[in-house]
Formats: sequence, structure tokens, C-alpha cells
Amino acid sequence: MQISKLKWKCRKGVRELDILLTRYLENVFLTSPIIEQNIFKEFLEKDTYEILDILMDKKNFDQKYGKIVTILRNLNK
Repeated sequence: MQISKLKWKCRKGVRELDILLTRYLENVFLTSPIIEQNIFKEFLEKDTYEILDILMDKKNFDQKYGKIVTILRNLNK
């Protein structure tokens, strides 16, 4: 998938989340192994509010997203 398409998928309609996902895409995604890139692409398919709940530790999530969630939480600090 092209980066431009992924940038579009990072736009979830909640500004703070959009910024966070785009930061991950620009700063982490390109240097990540293919497996992690694929997991991030899958993560982007989740509903906006599900992602927000996961990042705010209000919802459990599949541990395959653990590394991405940790990085996203730390990008906001």
C-alpha cells in the first residue's frame, strides 16, 4: 500500500488521533519490519473510537498490537 493511502487511513476525524497516527507513520512505520507494518495497517482498519479507547487504556486489545500501542502512547509524551 502506498504511503499516501496510509496517510489517508490515518485520518480518523479526531484531530489528536490523526496527528498521532500520522506521526507514527512518518517516524516509525517506514523503518519497521514488514510484519509490524502489516500489523499497523490492520490496526488502522479499527473504528476510530475503538482505537481511542485502546490508546486511553479503556479497552483490551489483541496483544499483536502491543508494540504499536506502546509506541503510539509514547509519541504523545
